[in-house]
Amino acid sequence: PLLFKKCGRNVVFGSHIVLRHPHKIEIGDSVMIDSNCLLDAKGENNKGIIIGNGVFIGRNTILSCKNGDIVLEENVNIGANSYIFSGSTVILRKNTLVAAYCYFIGGDHELTDPDKSFLEQPQVSKGIETGENCWFGAGVKIQDGAKIGKGSVIGTGAVVTKNIPAYSVAVGLPARVVSDRKPK
Repeated sequence: PLLFKKCGRNVVFGSHIVLRHPHKIEIGDSVMIDSNCLLDAKGENNKGIIIGNGVFIGRNTILSCKNGDIVLEENVNIGANSYIFSGSTVILRKNTLVAAYCYFIGGDHELTDPDKSFLEQPQVSKGIETGENCWFGAGVKIQDGAKIGKGSVIGTGAVVTKNIPAYSVAVGLPARVVSDRKPK
């Protein structure tokens, strides 16, 4: 607990967890971080990683900041082998369920100069934000700039490239809305 900016009560850590910049990591109460996870809060101007109460982070999951912030609100559940990257801000609102092998890719490279390598070009990030109580099926990919509305379901294997309205069910590559969860 003394390594972290904040560490709540009843926090369970699995084995072989890697912490980078733990002084920029806040952990709430009753959090479970399973084995083989990486939490990297690197950056010069960022707040880092904020994990709310009741969060579960499945084994082999990576939370990686590149001068960005990651916020997991209360009761977020992240399945095994998932990856959350932030070049600005990635926020998963409370009660969100993320199945295994999901990727939240909160950043990109500019592609404007074909004479430069991709690594030499500036990095850009618009961020990612979900509403409360969303469900992401296994293998979902969320690309930079996407906002997912409250209560939405993103089907297994979908790739979200644009905003998804609240209470939508979206599937496919790229993801498209196929139904509305709100009764008419």
